[in-house]
Amino acid sequence: MSTPRPSAAVAPVETSSPLDPPGASGSNGMGRRDLARLVATVVGLTALLRLPACFVDVFNSDEPFLATQAQVIRHGGDLYRQAADRKPPLVPSLYAGTFALTGTTALWTVRVVAMLAVVATALLLASEARRRYGRRAMWLVAVLSVVATVALAPQDGQAANFEIFMLPFTVAAVVLARRDRPVGAGLAVALATLAKQTGAAMLLPVWWLAWRRNGRRGVGFATLAFAVPLGAAAIVFGPRQLVYWTVLGNGSYVGLSSASAHVVGLFAVMTFAWVACNIPILWTVPRSWRDRRRTSLDGFPDTDLWLWVLGAVVSVAVGLRFFGHYYLQLVPPFALLSAGALSRASTRAVRGTVALSLASGLLFSAAGYFLTPFGGEPRYREVSRFLHDHTRPDDSVFVWGTVPEIYWSADRRPATRYIATASLVAGNHAGRTDTPPPSEIDPQIWRWFFRDLRAHPPKYVVDTTPSGVRGARRSPLSRYPKVQRYVDDHYRLDRRIDGYDVYVRNG
Repeated sequence: MSTPRPSAAVAPVETSSPLDPPGASGSNGMGRRDLARLVATVVGLTALLRLPACFVDVFNSDEPFLATQAQVIRHGGDLYRQAADRKPPLVPSLYAGTFALTGTTALWTVRVVAMLAVVATALLLASEARRRYGRRAMWLVAVLSVVATVALAPQDGQAANFEIFMLPFTVAAVVLARRDRPVGAGLAVALATLAKQTGAAMLLPVWWLAWRRNGRRGVGFATLAFAVPLGAAAIVFGPRQLVYWTVLGNGSYVGLSSASAHVVGLFAVMTFAWVACNIPILWTVPRSWRDRRRTSLDGFPDTDLWLWVLGAVVSVAVGLRFFGHYYLQLVPPFALLSAGALSRASTRAVRGTVALSLASGLLFSAAGYFLTPFGGEPRYREVSRFLHDHTRPDDSVFVWGTVPEIYWSADRRPATRYIATASLVAGNHAGRTDTPPPSEIDPQIWRWFFRDLRAHPPKYVVDTTPSGVRGARRSPLSRYPKVQRYVDDHYRLDRRIDGYDVYVRNG
């Protein structure tokens, strides 16, 4: 007796691996199951590789600097007038919102938000890679991009820096522009710019894509959408202050006059280190360049990615400082280019690249628990505890130098808007070996400085010069007679803690 045949065909079960050649699974589409697997993979890998964020107090000085700005904002202070930096307002506001939501100023809280930014970046890249190159590229770019964000020294790769919060907006700008959404793309570029000024470089690929789609009309829509959020931010934070601190007041910081043999050496070392740490997303660059005119699955060549690379390279070089976290801006375009090239490569090449990427990611993650290649954090806990115990919550303190950890750990408000006086007042910038003479400092800086001291005379002054922390000996108080006279007239030396001279106000 014959066995009856089923009335309907049974769909075949997909058994292909995401790393198999294109076409192995018969479709480049992404169903719910694929999406769930992708999200679970990206979240799990990000959490694993960035786990040191939950165990290390401070990775670099940018974190407590931002945390101090956030504390000022939370206590009703005015960004730029009471907690200035040469950066746009989005990231300190994000810190403030995170602290308010969690009820703590511990830095692990904002690092969790940074993890979410990495996840969003990877998922947006995966969506774009699937549309351009297929399902295989989707998985590749997700893994490669997550690993590349930690493939740096821990102080750069694990910290909640400006660049890590900028990345999702830069990727969103290209994703939207590629889908003929110039208004959304312009808004995304604006948000990237409000995270860090170099986000404006994303206008290069966005304008190109808008021009290809709609000509001058598309470029106009993208530009208008870019300008509106910046204008709104100027209204909220004050046009004069925002323009000064994000554009006009950066002359000494980004000027070409700061170029030197030290800068050339720093560029060579940091660029070589980044390239060596990111071979998985860079070894296919020659092939990507040869195929740059090749049309992707969505009908466009990858010209926008090369414009993205150009803008990111310029962004890294601006200011001639070449800190490791600046190179994070290069990760998304190179990860996409790598995924595109690997989508056409052999399975052996793909699996070797992924294996190398994951192995290096685990090594960099492990290093995050103990490795400090640029030197450990300065001592700040004892002096912070002293200031906290000997002041009231409404008292202000003043730290001469670049140790924002003291303000953040003591939970006391800076007496002036200059959280890092050695840099913002004295011009003793990180990544430099020279300090300009006092006569070359913008007079507006000094006017605001002494106006702030008169308005909020600090109970304690902490001079970090004797410790030599972060180049403090290049800008001692004695080099600035008016500041030294202010301290001598109103304060007396009380004690020395952790190598810092602590002055208390007379009477």
